[in-house]
Amino acid sequence: MLKNTENSYGVVAKGFHWLLFLMLAFMIVAGNFLASMPKEPEKLQAAGMHKSFGVVLLLLILARLAWRLINVTPKDPDGIRAVQSLMARAMHWVLYVLMFAQPLSGVLMSQAAGFPVSPFGLFELPVLLDKDPSLAQFYRGVHGTVWILLVVAVIGHAGVALHHHFIRKDDVLKKMSLWAKA
Repeated sequence: MLKNTENSYGVVAKGFHWLLFLMLAFMIVAGNFLASMPKEPEKLQAAGMHKSFGVVLLLLILARLAWRLINVTPKDPDGIRAVQSLMARAMHWVLYVLMFAQPLSGVLMSQAAGFPVSPFGLFELPVLLDKDPSLAQFYRGVHGTVWILLVVAVIGHAGVALHHHFIRKDDVLKKMSLWAKA
C-alpha cells in the first residue's frame, strides 16, 4: 500500500523514512570528512557536492513533510498513555525541525560566506543573505551543532523503537519496517 493506514505506514512514508536516514547519515559523515580536508581544490569540489546533496536532502525533507501532512498517522499501540503519545509526536516534530535546520543552515552559511549554492552546477539558489563573515560564522556554528543534536535525537528515536520491539513487544518498529508487516 502506498498510503498510510491506521495500522501501518505506507511504502512512501517508509521509503522517505529510510532514504532520509541513509542520506543524513552519509551527509554527516561526509561533512565531517570535508571539515578535516586541507584547503585544496579537492575540498572545493567536495564542498560543492556536499551542498548539492544538501539541497536534494532539503527537497526530500519538504516532500516527506508534505506527505506526512496529507496522510493519516497510524494509531498508537494499546496501552500507550497520553503523555507518551504526546512525547512521541513532539520528538517526531523535533526530528523534522532538525532535519530541516541542518541543510538550511548549510545554505545560509555558504551564502553568508560569499559562496553560491549551485546544485550540481545546474542553477544557483536565490541568495537569501549578503556576504557577512560574522553571520557565516554564526551559521557555521548552527550547522556544526545541529548535526550533533540530530544524531542524539536519532539515537533516542531508535532506542525508543527498540524498546517498543524488545521490551513492550508491540508493533511500533514493525509499522516502519521495510521487511515486516505490522
